[in-house]
Amino acid sequence: MYKYFAFISFQNADAREALRLQHAIERYRLPAVLCRDKSVPRRVKPLFCYLNDIHAGEELMQELKLRMEQSRYLIVVCSPNAAKSAYVNSGIDYFVTLGRRDSIIPVIVEGAPYSGDATTECFPEALRRHFPKDNDPLQDHSILGINLREAGVSKRKSYNRAMLMVVARMLQLDFDGLLLREQQRRRKRTAWIALAVAAVLAALGMTWRMAQPVPVEVSIQEETPLNNNLPPISDIICTLHLDNETKSDTLAALGQPLLFSNVPHRFIGRQVRVELNAKDCLPLDTTLVLQQQISLPLRRDETVYGLVHFRLWGTTATEVHIAGRTVTPLEDGLIELLVPIEEQRTAYHVEVQGLTDTIYMPCGKDDVIEIR
Repeated sequence: MYKYFAFISFQNADAREALRLQHAIERYRLPAVLCRDKSVPRRVKPLFCYLNDIHAGEELMQELKLRMEQSRYLIVVCSPNAAKSAYVNSGIDYFVTLGRRDSIIPVIVEGAPYSGDATTECFPEALRRHFPKDNDPLQDHSILGINLREAGVSKRKSYNRAMLMVVARMLQLDFDGLLLREQQRRRKRTAWIALAVAAVLAALGMTWRMAQPVPVEVSIQEETPLNNNLPPISDIICTLHLDNETKSDTLAALGQPLLFSNVPHRFIGRQVRVELNAKDCLPLDTTLVLQQQISLPLRRDETVYGLVHFRLWGTTATEVHIAGRTVTPLEDGLIELLVPIEEQRTAYHVEVQGLTDTIYMPCGKDDVIEIR
């Protein structure tokens, strides 16, 4: 059993790239279906990188050899700097002596392999020695390097492809198959992210819309039969109860609707309490589903101009004629008569024993008509 999946060998100038590669591989999660089908782990970790994983004060080279022995693969970060590094070259030689020549994975961060130019050659001498390049393709023993900066490909895409190549080689997986699965997973993830963003934007839009004020038009109609002999309905007060807030407005007379211009949209379609009060009318207190246009009925209080209520004084007459009706006085000369609303007036003629007087509405028991 190996303690590490891989030992990362690099020259100090390439330390940043080495750490980045370590973190990218260790964070990568293989597709779950692939792990189940191929019986491979979900994560390729841990990897050994001495900048992170070795303690100061240890005998460095001895410690590094021990960690190489505990590593299944050797990842060599290749660059012109690494090609000249005695440390990187000696590490490759030691790993080969362990019998793991075919478990070396070069990762190119700069330069070109087998270039023949010391300024651009990225493969260390030990790597070229153990994997010599042969001009005969059938006898070519060169090792394929994985390039982190693939020409003609974006940096991010090139890096991701290179990381997948390393993972595929360490787990002995088909790279094209792994890349295809990763692309499918990314497309699904992108679709889910797009869907989530759309849902969030829709929710924000709905929240914004629900917070916006909308106009609510209230039309008010007189429900009782029209009677032009009565004063027009006036001073109509309409009140909307919206949770802990109330909105009120006054309409001078019937004809034009009331307009509440700043009702929060979230109340549209909800049940709200509405009050309607007007002079000489019955109050209305109801609950309805609020819409941007609502209609409310207003009913006159028929007792205001219809309940004739007074006392006769100075007569014992048994008949009194009011508004075309005959009324019999009660005890103490009390007169009571309810006139239908369509016949109501603001004043009524009262005839008793051939004498005529006028009672003005509204009236009550304290009103007296004296017959002389």
